Amino acid sequence: MKIIEEVQLPMGLEQAWVNELHAELESAAQELPKLSVAALELAELAVSGEYNAEIVGAVLERDEKLREQVVRMANSTVYAAETRVESTAAAAQRIGMRALWEIAVVDVAHLDIFGPVLSQVLGGSKMWTLARLAGAISHRLSAAKLGKNRASILAGLILCAGPPLAHQVIRRVEERLRQPLAPRLRREVSNRLSPRLGVMLVRAWELSEAIALAADSFVDGRGELPDDKEAQIAVFSVSLARYITACGSGSLKIPLRWPAARALGIEAAELTALVAQVTQPSDSFPTL
Repeated sequence: MKIIEEVQLPMGLEQAWVNELHAELESAAQELPKLSVAALELAELAVSGEYNAEIVGAVLERDEKLREQVVRMANSTVYAAETRVESTAAAAQRIGMRALWEIAVVDVAHLDIFGPVLSQVLGGSKMWTLARLAGAISHRLSAAKLGKNRASILAGLILCAGPPLAHQVIRRVEERLRQPLAPRLRREVSNRLSPRLGVMLVRAWELSEAIALAADSFVDGRGELPDDKEAQIAVFSVSLARYITACGSGSLKIPLRWPAARALGIEAAELTALVAQVTQPSDSFPTL
């Protein structure tokens, strides 16, 4: 089923807006931001299962910003390193192929998905802050529940991509029609487009099946929890990030009652420590 058939646009939209939004949804897959050359090259290396320090180093040397992020993360507290590394190859080997690829994907998300809302939307920086918080939670929680080799910095963050993608769709239509959408309708259109666009991005970027399952769970509206543990971590991470952003971290009794928290066996002391870790300045999550 196409996305255009799955999205129910709100009543009250002018027909011109309906037509233009339908046109946007028809071409949505082609309009999504593309992964960078570095991310694609690292993905190919990760899938091959063969680590070649020389090839990885060459990829990173062609992307100065990514190279700096990799070296910084390799020397962060995440890896509890006793000695500092400066060479790209050594840094890459320390953090591993999965983390390398994920950092590259996060960089693209920051620039091409969240970047436009940072400058175009009042309070747009809050979207990126929430996404980074969700990413930090999923990174910490998956390390605790699944082991450090499974720790993901993508699971939470990418599931927050729907609203900024919806903003880009709405902004393109506004520019063509030369007519701004009323704030109430903008929120409603965004709320209806966001979950589907998020799923499309996960599928287009061929991210893990766990992230796809988590994205699907946000779309159906029934709130059913996926059976996959990594997907449960992704769902919980986004929900907790939204809760903290809206309500603060003064009381965490409500998140403890969520189905995902119960399924993951999260206890009060563990949750309190987790929130304290991710809400303090840290070098454990890429600063973009």
